[in-house]
Amino acid sequence: MIASEANGEIFHRAYTNAQFLEQLLDNGTYEDIKLAEKIIPGLLSTQELRKESPHYGGFRWEVETPLVDDLNAVEFVLDALIPAMIRNQHKLSSDKREQLIHSIRLGLKNIAKINVSNTYTNIILKDISNTSLGGELLNDSIIANRGYKRMKEWMEFTDDSGTAYEYNSLPYMAVALDVLSKLEKQVKHKPTQLRAKLMLARLSLASGLHLHASTNRWAGPHGRAYHNSYISEGGWYKLEEQELKTIEKWIQDGTVPFWIEELLTEKALPNTVKETTSRSEEIMISTSLTKNYTFGVATRNMFNQSNRFIDWQSNVFCSNFVRPNHEIPGVFYTRYILDDKWLGDFSAGPGRPYDMLIPDMGHFQGVQDANRAIGVYIPRNLNALEHHSSAKSVIALPRWDNNFDEIWVDDKKVTTFPFQFQQGQTVVVSSGNVYFAVRPFTISNLSTNPQLFIKELNDKDHTLTIEMYNYSGPQKTFWELAYPGTFYQGQPQNGFYSEMANKTDYKSPSDFAKTINSGTFEDVCDPKKTYTGTETRKWLLEYKREGRALGIEVDLFDWFQPTKRWTDKGEITLPMLESKWAIEDRSGDISIQNVQLKTKENEVSWMYVSPSKETIVAAYHGFEDSALRLVFPDKSSVAFPNIEAGILIWHKGILEYNVLGNDQNPIVINKGALNKIIQN
Repeated sequence: MIASEANGEIFHRAYTNAQFLEQLLDNGTYEDIKLAEKIIPGLLSTQELRKESPHYGGFRWEVETPLVDDLNAVEFVLDALIPAMIRNQHKLSSDKREQLIHSIRLGLKNIAKINVSNTYTNIILKDISNTSLGGELLNDSIIANRGYKRMKEWMEFTDDSGTAYEYNSLPYMAVALDVLSKLEKQVKHKPTQLRAKLMLARLSLASGLHLHASTNRWAGPHGRAYHNSYISEGGWYKLEEQELKTIEKWIQDGTVPFWIEELLTEKALPNTVKETTSRSEEIMISTSLTKNYTFGVATRNMFNQSNRFIDWQSNVFCSNFVRPNHEIPGVFYTRYILDDKWLGDFSAGPGRPYDMLIPDMGHFQGVQDANRAIGVYIPRNLNALEHHSSAKSVIALPRWDNNFDEIWVDDKKVTTFPFQFQQGQTVVVSSGNVYFAVRPFTISNLSTNPQLFIKELNDKDHTLTIEMYNYSGPQKTFWELAYPGTFYQGQPQNGFYSEMANKTDYKSPSDFAKTINSGTFEDVCDPKKTYTGTETRKWLLEYKREGRALGIEVDLFDWFQPTKRWTDKGEITLPMLESKWAIEDRSGDISIQNVQLKTKENEVSWMYVSPSKETIVAAYHGFEDSALRLVFPDKSSVAFPNIEAGILIWHKGILEYNVLGNDQNPIVINKGALNKIIQN
């Protein structure tokens, strides 16, 4: 078996050997097949074969792990084994073929028993793909039908909000794209094939809208992201160092549809993208993309899994920006940190590197309007069960370079660290082509020590941090923060206003700070009282300047109550997808750049029009039959009287369509823009 190194130890991971086995079988030389058959016994030794085990049929993540711990291992292993066997089982000796078929059957039973939730995007998609393709491989209709059914369920679940729950994740959105692409190409069941095509198109669109040509990065916020991703070094799992380059290659090899290509260019800039990922939990992501920077803010972090392998990974408030004279673009991100634990202090488990992530130990809420945003944090585990010595929100800027970068507090340039600043002052970072400003709102002080600092860390990333402490001092418990508890008076306050700008828009960092300080800050909180379980304790934050307003109101008693967010245009809603180039909604009538899509009201449809207007994609997700009509700017149109679901791709006069339903014949009115029509 091939080996991997983590934290100075050697591990033989099941999924990497399954992927290697797939590559060997695809390559198919005599030596490759011989080596593949040598790998199989070691790989299968990681499968749990004791029938009395609760994880019978599952896989250990690596040979060195004594028991099944990570329940996803079976999905990753079968994701390689099943396609490998579909294409190549004839290349194996009969005994090895039978061993793998038996292993796959046991694994699929384990997957069905686990029955992962629809909120775990990349794993539910592996469940769907493994079960659908595995059932077809085994010629087992019960297994296959479970996969087809789960595909419909996940699609309907996702359509309730807009995009995938595990939002804009690095690398797991790429995993989702890869899995859907393989499913669409290999599944025999036509309805599942079309649904895979539709959701591959929808998630490819979401991905393309977040790719930034100026930095080659995948803009945030990210539902999950590992350290190398959020410091703009990429290279994790399926993604290269520059994520945009991976998607360019995937366009070329057909992994993702060709028509997102323009979104990867400067033609797509500027743009603002808003997508809802969980309507019930009020999670919406907002990203502003300009020539010089991206700026992304989530309304909330993901909080659906209490699992050290998955939790604490949301990258909720972040930017990539152009940084001349540096190979890697600039970046900032936020975290809530307990006990000064930083990179290298946490590993999810054996075989997982210590430099994989900086856990975010806070819950976040945010609101954004283009280049302006407000962020609010509360700690997760600051209570009466654990002792802690510090608790703070942190804005981190890795790869700080004193030769090129500057940081100012109002009209003073800061040159020595740590530097203490005061409430009411504005911190301005000058880096690359941008200014980035931060001004704290109320930061509750749970001690008597100073709270606001700028620090230069002695870490491998050479990170500059802006730190806002709720507590620093001796280790202690916090009875007043414990709930359930008889002393609970709400969570501590920790919020900040931020703004980005091009350097060319202001004379200097101090000029930018002065402009921000000229605005009106509102920071109002209900008085403290002991919570009995029914009251609210509202904290309202708002910033106004130059006719623009941005605000948020949270409940410090119950963080997960519905939150008010607004701009000067009114209350912020939760759009399925809203951007310059694409819209998804249930209106039944979508218009972009004089192109119109008409479908059944209250059902999900979306449309994309490329910046050049040379490509139009229209989709209807269905679950109820609908007429569909696509009207072009010259008033020519194509219509389908009654379909269950479908996708239309128009490119330079050629229309390709793929639909489900009894009536699949298009009706053309005034041919105009339609030079040719092809059914896929």
